[in-house]
Amino acid sequence: MRELNPDPELSIYILYRDVRTYGFLEEYYQKARDNGILFIRYEKEEKPIVKKNGNGLRVKVQDFILGAHLIIEPDLVVLSPAIVPRKDAFDISQMLKVPLNEDGFFLEAHVKLRPVDFATEGVFLAGLAHSPKTIDESISQAKAASARACTIISKDKYEAEAIIASVNEDICSGCGVCESLCSYGAPEIVIKDGRRVSQVNKALCKGCGSCVSACPSGAMQQLGFKSQQTLTMMNAALV
Repeated sequence: MRELNPDPELSIYILYRDVRTYGFLEEYYQKARDNGILFIRYEKEEKPIVKKNGNGLRVKVQDFILGAHLIIEPDLVVLSPAIVPRKDAFDISQMLKVPLNEDGFFLEAHVKLRPVDFATEGVFLAGLAHSPKTIDESISQAKAASARACTIISKDKYEAEAIIASVNEDICSGCGVCESLCSYGAPEIVIKDGRRVSQVNKALCKGCGSCVSACPSGAMQQLGFKSQQTLTMMNAALV
């Protein structure tokens, strides 16, 4: 606004709860301060009050630095809407088996190593679905997500994770603990030869090991990390 109207008589106030000026965005904040724009922080319990004042508006806000209320009669009031998660984010997370963070935005597999991936293979994220961010950041993340997707669709065949869970049906009791714990819906209780047993969908299993550690009968084992294999390695290390 200051660049569009350099009139020295023009006063600009920014009323805010929090300011995010990470990285090079600090330059914009500093430039605004240097140009005389006033930043006034208000508390959640003391929100600004906007009322009609004749043909104009009147804004009342508590300035905690001055310890007094300020009355501003602006020519123009511009509202900056909050960025919040979509209401159907939870339904999508349940459908695709992907996690949300404490604020309701989608959570990546790893903030540094896999910033646009989910633990669920073949599903990627970008933009405001991930968190509040600038347009430049959203574009960069979208390019990264599309590049990651190309690594899958450019192949004739896609190899699933080899380290997955398997079931020893002879000792499986069909209790359903593995089915209730799995975040990916890989184990399923079926009726086989008149018995309830668990079966693992190899395409859905991500090898997290949750079902293996929780199985009360020991029927669920991790390929490559079966109990006997692990114990043998431990005994060899202790000798």
